[in-house]
Amino acid sequence: MYNVMIVDDEAVIRKGLQCFINWSALDCRLVCEASNGIEAIECLKNNDIDIVIADIRMPGLDGLELSKYIHDHYPSTKVIILTAFADFSYAQAAIKYYVVDFIVKTNPTEKIPEAIKKAKELIMRQKEKENQLKLLESKLRENTSEIQEKLIKDIINGIVFPPDLIGKKLAQNGIQLENFFIIVFEISDPSADYSENPEAHNRFIMSVKNFLGMAFKDYHYHLFVMSKNILFIIVSFTKGSASFCTQSLLVTCNEVLAMLDSFMKFTISIGISGMHKSPAEIPQAYNEALEASSSNFYNSNNVSVYASSAGESRKSAYVQMHKFNDAIVNHIQSGNLNAALEDINKLFQKYRENKEPIEHIKVSSMLLCSLCFRLPANLNLNADLLNINEADIYKQIQQCKSIQSLLDLIVDVIKSISKLTSENKKQYSLIVREVNNFLHNNYNKNINLQSIADHVHVNSSYLSRLFKKETNMSIIDTLNKIRIEKAKQLLMDPRNKVFEVASEVGFDDPTYFTHVFAKYVGMSPKEYRDRSNGFHL
Repeated sequence: MYNVMIVDDEAVIRKGLQCFINWSALDCRLVCEASNGIEAIECLKNNDIDIVIADIRMPGLDGLELSKYIHDHYPSTKVIILTAFADFSYAQAAIKYYVVDFIVKTNPTEKIPEAIKKAKELIMRQKEKENQLKLLESKLRENTSEIQEKLIKDIINGIVFPPDLIGKKLAQNGIQLENFFIIVFEISDPSADYSENPEAHNRFIMSVKNFLGMAFKDYHYHLFVMSKNILFIIVSFTKGSASFCTQSLLVTCNEVLAMLDSFMKFTISIGISGMHKSPAEIPQAYNEALEASSSNFYNSNNVSVYASSAGESRKSAYVQMHKFNDAIVNHIQSGNLNAALEDINKLFQKYRENKEPIEHIKVSSMLLCSLCFRLPANLNLNADLLNINEADIYKQIQQCKSIQSLLDLIVDVIKSISKLTSENKKQYSLIVREVNNFLHNNYNKNINLQSIADHVHVNSSYLSRLFKKETNMSIIDTLNKIRIEKAKQLLMDPRNKVFEVASEVGFDDPTYFTHVFAKYVGMSPKEYRDRSNGFHL
């Protein structure tokens, strides 16, 4: 339906137009009315108005002045002018502002329906033109993207252009690269599900592209499909050291992995190249990212960084670091916390002896944390029970000013993950396991202790005691913790308003949500969102 506003300083005219015209038969609805042009502007600001019927002479701001304002600020809104007498000089002025019709008030109920029909036709024609333009723009973007993708793939495969002309050719096709990385995403054999349905596979790849595009929206990037199970992204930076930029990419890639752990059914291996400055190095960067991704062969849903070209000693240090990281994760998985702590202290001692740059140690620490945070999903454990947040840890790593503060932070992570893996090995009773499942599946609904007890068919007092005895947490505390962790994920998107997030995670009262959030996180939801979204480059 079309939204209509009536503007006239005479209340009897406004009332008459409302009552004596069958608006629904015209596929219209009256959404607001105003007694002068100034009130009308406020209505326009607060409502989506398609058609304005306005008296030509009103105090404050008359119909022609209002028409000019609408023409300048709301060009898709159509205006019909009412007047008590035929005044062709006014009519001529109205033409300038694309007024649809100029109706004398002697019998408006007959003329207005005709004018409304004319306005609707103009709106429909305008929308058709806009849709055609959007379609053309979409096709142009698709064509541009296809040209860019073919060009980049040809460069990677070494079949076009001398190296000194690559940068020029890329610039001609809208790709500007400075300090850039290539990130490869290898998806775990999607063709197994879509081998006999190419259209479904194309939709799958498009959904992955959209997902990655959302994850990297804060970067200057170009995203391409290399093959049926490999996508890659070129990310360019205007400032920052190689180590700092690598850390930023690691944070985003680990956010991708965390999202996959929570919502997606496929697995993915991510490889990050070193930093490169010349577009001629695109093939090298791609191969580095592919090599890094291949190093994840034994670990699904993981991210690795290419051991950069800083010489054999640096590569040797990376190999040694990877060996320590793998050993630490294996110790955690097997429940040997002391061995894990012994190895992390040995690793940091080697960093000190070799005077490893702090930025390199931060990258190594992020990679270790990524492996640790993947453990709960790999072991089918409930990661929501962790008392630390993955995204927060990566930010704290970047903020560390000394090797000791960094070691202390990593030790805390190892202890938290180890505690989760050991606690979840306990054999909870069937009732407690069912309650945990119910909380994770229904946290966004209006549930309480009684409704949970009803679900598992036991007395609420007995359930409360049993749950606290086996988990050392009350049911309500567990529910709130799940809700707050989900809220923190939603607040990472700056488009989500606090009251919307509160509703999404099961809080009817935004004020109470803010109180609970601050209790568990130590800051308000708004502060958390602002800090989180001020983090990316």
